[in-house]
Amino acid sequence: MSKLEIVLASSSKIRRDIISNYAVDVIFYNPEINEEQLKQDNLNLNPRSLAALLAKSKALSLADKFSEKFILGCDQICIFNDKIMSKPLNEDKAISNLKELSGNTHTLFGAYCVTKGNEIIIEHQIECEMEMRNLTDSEIEEYVALDMPLESCGAYKFEANGFKLFKSVIGSLEAINGLPFADLKELIDAKL
Repeated sequence: MSKLEIVLASSSKIRRDIISNYAVDVIFYNPEINEEQLKQDNLNLNPRSLAALLAKSKALSLADKFSEKFILGCDQICIFNDKIMSKPLNEDKAISNLKELSGNTHTLFGAYCVTKGNEIIIEHQIECEMEMRNLTDSEIEEYVALDMPLESCGAYKFEANGFKLFKSVIGSLEAINGLPFADLKELIDAKL
């Protein structure tokens, strides 16, 4: 039996690292969507529906280029008090986000979509509950300087040193890091 061939529609290094651990032939390709514009055009959607739309849009954006292959689109959001905690993009915002999450529980919501030939084959969602320790301002500032989590939803890199910020987590390491590929591979294999 030949290895699974899949296109990962993502620019995320951690997602690329995760999928590289599996016996799959993978093509890495950045999705061809304007993510910020899609978010602006869909402000009426709740956070989970928006993540699902983004995952689907990312996969479908490459359908014409890779019509014979499975294409996997992903989106992950951090939800706290029913609002999306966006990627901080700068150190001050990362510190502010972590101060807000400190001592509280938030949800990492992952949406995954697999397409083939412009058809949606799989839509899958996973939630992880993340309880952060009570952090001092200096702990937060030292952490941000250490991991520079400016492109990470929630303002932490769990896969680096971010795991040290947490009291408890419910969810697989792959799901927390944005690509529960063990689960997804099982779903894809069932479609072969």
